[in-house]
Amino acid sequence: MHVADRRYYAKLQKRSREYIVRMDQKQWCDLHHEHFDWNGKGNVGRRQRVRHLNALLRALSRARAELAAYGQPHQLFAYIDLENSADDALYVHTPNPNGTRFPNPIEEVSVSVPAPPLLAARVDATRYDIRRYEGKGEIYYVVPKGDAIKAVSCNK
Repeated sequence: MHVADRRYYAKLQKRSREYIVRMDQKQWCDLHHEHFDWNGKGNVGRRQRVRHLNALLRALSRARAELAAYGQPHQLFAYIDLENSADDALYVHTPNPNGTRFPNPIEEVSVSVPAPPLLAARVDATRYDIRRYEGKGEIYYVVPKGDAIKAVSCNK
């Protein structure tokens, strides 16, 4: 592996290990998302794909832990396109003044499925639900079980 690649993957790993949503600095999120592979390096081969998936899923786990203490309605999920790593992203969504539907209707456009092999080895099925988009492509959602949407009162 080239020095530039080593540096790139070290930064990717660090970014995912230190990922913070920072809801304390936001009032709301309108499908706020973070991509971990803007350049599509994960499309080069399986090893690269796995490294990017691991980073995304590590950030998902960190975001889940952070949002557990948030105390307001929110939705958290990873969007994974097995055909294009650049499209993979971690999403945080809350009620928002833009009028974007909350919660996002993932359940209306996807079905719960067993994880495909690439995800099965990386996603804890006891903690996350795998949903497949019903449109074209190999698109999956990884949704935390039980706490995907915190439906706590917004009344103040």
